[in-house]
Amino acid sequence: MPKTEEILNGLQAIVDNQSIIAIIWHIAFYFFIICLFINWRPSNKIMSILICLPLISVAVLAWSYGNPFNGTLFSILAMVIFIFALRTTGLQVSFSTWPFILIGIIMIVFGFVYPHFIKANSLFEYLYASPVGLIPCPTLSILIGIVLLFNPLGSPVITLSFVVFGLFYGLFGVFKLGVTLDLFLLFGSISLLVRHFLFNRAL
Repeated sequence: MPKTEEILNGLQAIVDNQSIIAIIWHIAFYFFIICLFINWRPSNKIMSILICLPLISVAVLAWSYGNPFNGTLFSILAMVIFIFALRTTGLQVSFSTWPFILIGIIMIVFGFVYPHFIKANSLFEYLYASPVGLIPCPTLSILIGIVLLFNPLGSPVITLSFVVFGLFYGLFGVFKLGVTLDLFLLFGSISLLVRHFLFNRAL
């Protein structure tokens, strides 16, 4: 395991050098949200496949910048989500209950403005410059938020995979890297786990 300073420097290098990719991901996520507001409802399968794309982005950048640990884990997560996405139904996604929708929105907003690693001069700059699709925690925050918005996407494995990764990277960020903000990721992951148990108990 690399030293804390090496990990932070590697993440900082990605954020500093790949700001254009971050902006592209922000545009993609904003477009996705607009589509939801105009009543676009993809199938569980399509939604799950779309979720894989930011994971692949994080994995590719991690490999490119000499972080095989994040590269391997995010490659595995993307493959697991994709495999189980292919097994889900073609039914339209349905919204979760309001407490989890609210938490999902909080997680998405947190990911959009994730302030660590960037030096913005205004709040507006955070809205397009945070390292979404570049590094693990803000990317997982948004994706966990999206999963919280909807009832399980046809596969408990997808939900539990995000719970495991969210808990791991949240704990890693807080206790290994000293990024206190990643407590939000822990909160979202625990909320997703609670939603998983409540949903299954209701069946």
